[in-house]
Amino acid sequence: MALSSQVKIPVDAANQAMREALAFAARSENPVLISAITDIVAKIESLQFMDVLMDDLEQQLSLVHKVEKRKPD
Repeated sequence: MALSSQVKIPVDAANQAMREALAFAARSENPVLISAITDIVAKIESLQFMDVLMDDLEQQLSLVHKVEKRKPD
């Protein structure tokens, strides 16, 4: 099940805001802060990847169940 637009839109906005914060932080902030922001950006971006991965897994499991149902006993 893909991310709904109610979730995807704010997540994308958060990702954009954190990327902008990272760009500004990279110029003058402490490396620990830069690392923390980078971790947040990576976690936000992993949401969409995990959503796609879970969709693929559900499709594969559905196919396996269909094949198992067809097998003669």
